[in-house]
Amino acid sequence: AKPLLSKLLAVPALKARYLGYVRDLAMNWLDWNKLGPLARQYHDLIAAEVARDTRKLASTEAFAKSLDGGTPAAGEGGGFRGPRSISLKQFAAERRAYLLDHPEVKAAK
Repeated sequence: AKPLLSKLLAVPALKARYLGYVRDLAMNWLDWNKLGPLARQYHDLIAAEVARDTRKLASTEAFAKSLDGGTPAAGEGGGFRGPRSISLKQFAAERRAYLLDHPEVKAAK
């Protein structure tokens, strides 16, 4: 489905370099201790604008919970993606765990 990517990853040196980047991202940037404060800063920066928005796809409460508050309750307006939204914190934790458990990422340097 992605011909350029598959051709690039077929080159062992490029694949190793890519997996190293993936490991670095998972270790450092998906760590909530590092990502959380940065995400909170941007979340707080736009919170007032989100509250004023009369055409948003989800409720202001859902936005408030989207950072680290878990899944919104049924009927809280998940927008076009439906009610199965997860917080950014939960997404980062699950993605980090998946990537760091991946055999090729584990072996990357």
